[in-house]
Parts: sequence; structure tokens; C-alpha cells
Amino acid sequence: MIAGPGTALLMDARVRHSPEAERIDTRGEPPVWRAKLPDGSAVWVASGYDAARRAMTDTGFAKPAVRGGERWTRYLGFTAPQVTDSIVRSMGNTDGDLHRSLRDLGASALTPERVRAAVDRADATAEELLDAIAERGRADLVAEFAHPFGVRAITELLGYPDDFVRRTLELRRWGPAPLFDPPGSPDRERYAAEREAMSELLHDLVAFRRRSPGSDAVSGMIAHADAAGLDEGHLTSTLFLLLVATYEPVADFLTSSLYTLWHHPDLLADPDRVTEGLDELLRYTSPLAATMPRFAVRPTELYGARLEPGDAVVVHLALANRDPRRFTAPNRLDLTREQGQDLVFSHGPHFCLGSALAVGLCRTALGAVLRRLPGLAAARPLDTLPWQRGSTGDITHLHITAGLTELPVTCRPRHAVAS
Repeated sequence: MIAGPGTALLMDARVRHSPEAERIDTRGEPPVWRAKLPDGSAVWVASGYDAARRAMTDTGFAKPAVRGGERWTRYLGFTAPQVTDSIVRSMGNTDGDLHRSLRDLGASALTPERVRAAVDRADATAEELLDAIAERGRADLVAEFAHPFGVRAITELLGYPDDFVRRTLELRRWGPAPLFDPPGSPDRERYAAEREAMSELLHDLVAFRRRSPGSDAVSGMIAHADAAGLDEGHLTSTLFLLLVATYEPVADFLTSSLYTLWHHPDLLADPDRVTEGLDELLRYTSPLAATMPRFAVRPTELYGARLEPGDAVVVHLALANRDPRRFTAPNRLDLTREQGQDLVFSHGPHFCLGSALAVGLCRTALGAVLRRLPGLAAARPLDTLPWQRGSTGDITHLHITAGLTELPVTCRPRHAVAS
């Protein structure tokens, strides 16, 4: 069982975010299909809405990579064991009681009060970053706005000291991981070095806050972890997840939304209409494109697919949010659409803990860019803009998020607007 022709086309984010998608009809195509990986093995992909929901809630599928055997453990473990343990042992890779304990640890940081304060501060951050761009009339919106905006929002919420904010900003865009690339590939080697740098930063941060605790979220997380009997690997992995799960989707939402809006110039000229229709734009762009693999724990039938214990399933959220069996004209951007139960922030026990923060930051970032940068345009033809490899390739290069790696833009410089 392989992907249907329409499904295969929609795997490409360049197609999925353009008017070309409106001509694609995936009715009658398999909601679950098999894709080959670089080592000759295979993974199941749940791209239908109902299949995706079931895979994310059915206890017949489990998160820990050990469920998939040595090969899957090796896929995740492309750094030294102590480095890997400090990055991958978060709620995103666990189930059951440990998942609930780690989710509570993350929730101790993302209190409603902190989230509201972070979204309020984000306005000032956006204004500051866009001031410099507005003066020049050109920028790479990924490097000069989306990346620093997201990183600063989450590090300020967590209470990183200034030096640790600087260190985080200096790291390259270290998510997402090249999960399905073969061992020894250039991207895996690059990501391994970045993972080691992030691990060192997080351990240094925890050590600093143990010496100098305060009222910040990191200090509170340390106290919570100690009281709950969680170790330092659980703590640093949760800090990593909060960081990457905030800034990466927000950055990718901004780039994929602008790519989409340039195909809809009437919307581009009406920022209020766009931000009022944010839920539909989130469904259409689905910046969290796919989940980490789940593994069958027993023989299971999943919408026509027969899975054996250890078989991996990737839920493709972006395609599930385009399922014509769930959404009318799913490949059309319609800001007046009555919203249903989309899967933008996953579903079930692993529903995104920071969804309220993400929505607030997405609204702030996109609204500020549209209002503050008059005459905004891509500085290169849209079909030449570079997407993350996993955004446009087949499943063998699947990345968890989907967005542009660079977004060169021009706008009318501030002095030109003033005159």
C-alpha cells in the first residue's frame, strides 16, 4: 500500500501552500500507507484524519523508540549516550505515568500567567526587531526576525539569564532533527554537533540555577523535578522540548503563512482579516507537519493496514488537516471557514502543552510583520525559496516541522514611507 497520487503531491510543502493544491483531490486514496526508508526498511504513514486521531489515542501504539527495536533506538541516538539522554527523554518520547509526570513538569513552567505575560512582551520584541528591518527595507526574515523572535519569547518566559539567551541565539537553527537520514550523513553530523552544544547549554543553565535559584520558571522546574523524583536528563530534555516546540513552529508558521499570502495578495493587504482568521491559516499551514514515530505494541489493523509489533507509524498532521472526508474543500484557504477539530497541535495525551503560547506568538509575529513592513515582497521568485528538506522531499527526509530555511524580503524603507 503506497501513497495515492494526490497525497504524494501534497507531501511537498511548495504545492501544499500554493493555489495548485486546490486542484488536488485525495478522496479514495489510502489514509494509511507504506513508505521506504533509506536503509531499505519501511514506516507506515497515517495521513487520513480519522486514522491520525486513532494512532494518537489508541493504546496499541506507544512512543518510546525502544518499542521499535535497536534500529529505531539507533536512529534517535546519533550522539554520545549522555548527550542523547539530555535531549530525548521528554514527554514527547514517553507514555503512561512517566509522560504524565513530565507533562506536569512542563506545565509548571507554562502557567497561564507566564503565558499571558510572554505574549504581551512579544509585541515589544517584534517592534524592536522590525524597526531595524524597516529602516533598511530588506532582510532575511528567518535569521533576522522569526528565529530571534521565537527564541527570545520562550527564553524570557522561562527566565533565562541574559548570557544564556545570547548563547541560545548564537546556536544555528538546530531543529528539526534529520531523523530518517542514514547514519553518517552530513545533516546528521551537523545536527549531532548542534545537539551537543544545546546539551551543554542546558546543563550549564540547570547548574547555574541550582547555585542561584530565583522566582523564574527554570528554578521552579528544578524544584518540581527534584520533588517528583525526576533526574537531570528528564529536566534538560523538557527544557529542550519547551524551547524547540515554541520557536520552531512559530518561525515555520510565519514563513509558510507569508509564502501562502503572497499567492493571495488581497489578504496580504488586510492584516486584520488575516489575524482574525488565524485558526484557518494554522490549519492550512500546519507548521507542526508530522509527529515523531509511534510503534505498534501488538498486531493491529489501522484503516486497511496490517501492523505487526514494532512497526513504526508517523502521523502526518498537515495531510490529516487536508482530508476531504473531514474538511470541505480542504486545500482552499478560507478565512471564513467554521473551524472544526483540526489537528494543528496534535491530539490526545500528547496534545501540545504550549498551544496557547504558540497561538499568541503566531498572531503577534504575523500581524506585526504585515503592519510594520509596507510593500512586503519576497526578494526571490517564490518557487526558488529554500524549504527544509523534509518539507519538500518524500518520507525518507521527513522533518517534524515544515517551513523555509531562508526568507529574503524587501519592503518600503521607513524613510520612504515617511516622505
